[in-house]
Amino acid sequence: MKKNELNHALTPEPLRSINQEIAELLEQEDDGQKYAQLLGLVESRDNIIQSHLNALDGEPRRHFAEQELEVNNRLMEMAQSLLKSAKQDVTQFVRSQAAIKKYK
Repeated sequence: MKKNELNHALTPEPLRSINQEIAELLEQEDDGQKYAQLLGLVESRDNIIQSHLNALDGEPRRHFAEQELEVNNRLMEMAQSLLKSAKQDVTQFVRSQAAIKKYK
């Protein structure tokens, strides 16, 4: 996922920074800590969004929420893709273990 997929015209600077970190993390190889770091960044992102929404009123608040909803949907699709990939990896691992036991 690229950082420009997470930013929009109404993205405040602190949120842009978190989005950059998320994009960079997603480009890295999985080192066993990647998903825990991603969870932390997504939680920080949510806190920033909530605080920004609380600071806005009326139309600006609605426009920002609409833009963030689109970004959130893209993040959810990415998370579902990661989950599916992890499930496939676990399934393949279990099958490999069963095959190894069969040949012992």
